[in-house]
Amino acid sequence: MKLYYSHNSPFARIARMGVRESGLVSTVTELLAANRQPDNPVLQFSPVGRVPALVAGDLVITEARHVFDYLAEASGSAYMQFHDGNDWMAISQEGQILGFVDGIANWVRENRREPDKRSKFLIDVEIDRSGRCLSYLENEAASLRLPDFPAFRSLALAAGLGLMDFHRFFPDWRSEYQTLSTWFERQEGRASMKETAPA
Repeated sequence: MKLYYSHNSPFARIARMGVRESGLVSTVTELLAANRQPDNPVLQFSPVGRVPALVAGDLVITEARHVFDYLAEASGSAYMQFHDGNDWMAISQEGQILGFVDGIANWVRENRREPDKRSKFLIDVEIDRSGRCLSYLENEAASLRLPDFPAFRSLALAAGLGLMDFHRFFPDWRSEYQTLSTWFERQEGRASMKETAPA
């Protein structure tokens, strides 16, 4: 199997953490893709060209959730929680977490533009959304509803918080959201987090 990724995509990071958590490191080759470039190697397999993209034989699996599920099933390990079935509370929480990750990714993309071309409106939208999400996540952590690894939504949340930290979007978030910070610190110690850190 081949997994195409880019360094700072939180969604690609989720997939790369999934490779490690599933124990499939020796069977998955990770390849850096020049995302949004004409020579992007993912375009050989997918017209969308997005990462993560897992190529497994004739299959091309995109979207972090689907890549994670495929890896979990391929691992054959009961350790991997690869779906939540009809647990609608878990599914609801996953949706909020993915919205948070998407907002951080949007914020990063806007900040990559030249300063005079950035949209203050869009950045303000993402600052507002991220603040609301952090409050929600703090409450979820305080209520002991955030799962630890290897649940998909825990990998997704850790990737989002890690990217937010990397760009110092909320420099004081750890002191303001202490229960969420404690949850994140538990995840940070895992090899899958350390080996896939943004660069």
